[in-house]
Amino acid sequence: MKLNPTVTARGLVKLWNYFSHHFIASPGMAHPMPSCFSEAYAVMGAARTMDLLDDAHQTAICRRFNVRMMQFQGVHWPDMFDMGYGYDRDAQGVVNCSCVADNASTANGMLTTVSRFPHLPENPQALASVRRYIDYCLEHFLTDKGVMGVGVLGHQVNPENMREYWCANSLFAATLIRYATVSGDARYYDLAVPLVEFIATYDYKHTLWNEWTRCAPQQIILYTSEGLVPALASPGMTSRLSVPLRNVIQFTPKTEPEKRVPAQAPNLMHTGFASGVAAGGDTIRARTVARFSEFMEWLHYNQRAEGCFEHPASAHYRCYEPGLTWILLEAAETLEGFAWLETIAARQLRFMSTDAGKLYYGLYANDFASSLALLAFATAGAWLKKRDPAAWETALENVFERGEDIW
Repeated sequence: MKLNPTVTARGLVKLWNYFSHHFIASPGMAHPMPSCFSEAYAVMGAARTMDLLDDAHQTAICRRFNVRMMQFQGVHWPDMFDMGYGYDRDAQGVVNCSCVADNASTANGMLTTVSRFPHLPENPQALASVRRYIDYCLEHFLTDKGVMGVGVLGHQVNPENMREYWCANSLFAATLIRYATVSGDARYYDLAVPLVEFIATYDYKHTLWNEWTRCAPQQIILYTSEGLVPALASPGMTSRLSVPLRNVIQFTPKTEPEKRVPAQAPNLMHTGFASGVAAGGDTIRARTVARFSEFMEWLHYNQRAEGCFEHPASAHYRCYEPGLTWILLEAAETLEGFAWLETIAARQLRFMSTDAGKLYYGLYANDFASSLALLAFATAGAWLKKRDPAAWETALENVFERGEDIW
């Protein structure tokens, strides 16, 4: 199955219309979404949508996000971005949370705006702001082996069992790689190496909170792949990852053996993943490729006929799933040997463009799911426009001409 221009155009225009009328489009709203990291994904989608729909308003959305994040930096916690939550402080004045991972999503949204719109006059200030955040995390939350901790959580800095956190390492690695690419400061590529090794080798089936079985594999796959794909796609990381494993993991929480959850999808594969056995002499890059391949295998075998995946343990975790198409297409375009992922992405986009997909993911109601969906459709649109500009323009014209109920 290939990406369908009509399906992609229809889904993109529906989400474009929603976010164009959402509070995010209002310059007077200080916090248009409950969490700033959710808004960051909408910003990433808007940055791609501007070129696809020739809508300069999308640029304004991205610029306002960057300006607001710079204005509020350090208000929540020194040099950290405002998360939109976690403000309550304990007797010592420590906030409830100022997480490295959620801040990294914000930083990645800011860097997307800088890279997509290099002409903006505030870009130098935005880059300096991201660097402040990066350098603060490196100074205060990094272990002596170069692995990132959770940050501030539960009024504690890197609390016990969270001195190393898989999600923080993945999203922060993506920030380091993007910042190094945009700024030209190659030192930050080097700092990303141990973080990439961590996410390529950690025991994701036995994490502290057991996300794989208690929440959803989709959550781990999405967030971990956000670090894996840029690491593998970046020319600046190729030689840096082509070295033997350094065994950066210092500790892992003790857990009981995994308890299988009965499969709702008939084609669910219960297999032992290859990376569960550490082969001597593996390079970090080889292990990173293996880890991403495992995740893509899971998506392949657990995608249902309608386009969604094996149902999460809790319906709440469906909101992560719309972002998978974005990751799939980024990998298909930038990584050798993953062109086949277009089939999985096309099937999911088809589902998300329907009323059934709208209800399943809570699109146009759940801001996080909607932001990820916008990013997914915009990424697919960019793919199609590059592949066949005329076919993309025709699909857009037909969507607008029908005048259908966009949301």
